[in-house]
Amino acid sequence: MRMDRPSNRKFALFFAIGLLLALLEPVILLALGYDIGGALWPVAVRSLEWTFYLREWSTVVFAFFLLALPAAYSRAPKSSHWEKLVATTLIGTVFGLFAIFALLNWAYYRDAFILLPTVFCFIILCASLVAGGRPTNPFNHENRLITRSVHLALVLFSASLLVVSPGFLAMAGLSPSPPELKIADGNYSIETTIHEYPMPEEVESIQGDYEEDITFSVYLSIPEDHEGEMPLAIILHGFANPFFTTYEDWINTLASRGVAVAFIQYPSDVMPPGYDTYELHEEAGMSNHPFHNPRAVAIDAALEFMITILPPEVNESHLLIGGHSLGAGYAMLVLDWALDLGWGDETLFVDLEAPYARPVQDHLQIDATGIPENFLAHVVVSEDDMSVSDCFGVHHQNLLGENSLFIEVPSDRHGFPRLVASHYLQASETHDSLADWGFYRRVASQADWLVANTIGDEIAAENSRMQLIDTQELRNMGEWSDGQQVKELQIWEDAISSTSFDYCKTWTGP
Repeated sequence: MRMDRPSNRKFALFFAIGLLLALLEPVILLALGYDIGGALWPVAVRSLEWTFYLREWSTVVFAFFLLALPAAYSRAPKSSHWEKLVATTLIGTVFGLFAIFALLNWAYYRDAFILLPTVFCFIILCASLVAGGRPTNPFNHENRLITRSVHLALVLFSASLLVVSPGFLAMAGLSPSPPELKIADGNYSIETTIHEYPMPEEVESIQGDYEEDITFSVYLSIPEDHEGEMPLAIILHGFANPFFTTYEDWINTLASRGVAVAFIQYPSDVMPPGYDTYELHEEAGMSNHPFHNPRAVAIDAALEFMITILPPEVNESHLLIGGHSLGAGYAMLVLDWALDLGWGDETLFVDLEAPYARPVQDHLQIDATGIPENFLAHVVVSEDDMSVSDCFGVHHQNLLGENSLFIEVPSDRHGFPRLVASHYLQASETHDSLADWGFYRRVASQADWLVANTIGDEIAAENSRMQLIDTQELRNMGEWSDGQQVKELQIWEDAISSTSFDYCKTWTGP
């Protein structure tokens, strides 16, 4: 027996309830004072988690929906009053999630996540059948023209998106897969200890509450059972991300190969005088942020404390300095500090990943004249980085001078999972095939180069060096499973003089 159909008003009400459920968290965060990015951040993190889950279970999910669609079609004429309302609520919720996803995709994802919108389409299609029945000609229902038209539009919208969606073929296992890169494991297990450093009072007194749960420390990762001297790496995190776990894969790749690694936590949420009234100016790889001063004070305090906890086996004459995003800008301050101490005088590698600005303040300028002869650097940007301009890295490379490469990691959407080079390529949470080829492969070679120089193995040092300079081997990014070559790394030895970056010579901010 056909059950009673809810009124149009009820349909609208329950759709609105579903939509509100999807938007409730961002709306609350906006009301609490978060900016749009902060308000959408929890949804962005969940989208990443859901996407990795879907990648792992894509075949099962695809099979489920292939069974669910005919079941929903079969159930459509017999669905009860409450089944229709629950399905309508689900449609509203998924539409809200779809809208948020579309906004994040435009700003950050850059079409990297194709399974999640495909699942959204499946859900909308199934729920539309349950809520509105099988689609019919709306003009045969004069008293329900608008309702039947909306229902038909929902079914056609979700079905057509499914047909054209690359996620459909990916779920079905018909898309080429990316190349896997097996990076050899290091020889050492790792012991990581955490050492709180004394935060200068002038910084502590102006810290915000965003990082109030962080005990700012130096994380020291040492290769266990290591004999003889070992080089040192100093790594700095990005803005508002002082979490060791985010950079653990980077740190472990270095430490497992015989490098002592110091991960420096510094406060990014600080409120110095003028923090809310200054006018931002970015130029020549620098910015005038008033936040630079207290952060630099904190980093200097952490570095001075780090000296006191380094084991005697660490040879600071062989040094790597690396940073991600804002941490890459501040890695330049660490470079200046280290050169003043005479560190890295035998071997020095600087690795600036997705770099942001260094300070413009006079007392925080960098003297690069002490860079040793045995020096290499990578300044690396991602093709689809929506967070920072390439121009910061272009000017950083110019300051570092010879033996520094400017590298762009390309995006390649040929198969599935898509290889999309984002601002977060270096984070452990986004460690995928592209990260192995475009980042961790280089990190492993950097470690091998430092270690070989430290122990005086000239042959191994030269072999490692060849992995780090502009060679076809460095540029190569492997092949998709159908034999098509993945887009290669793009490399410039002097980016600021290249026509590709002419605009960076006079670039002055967003």
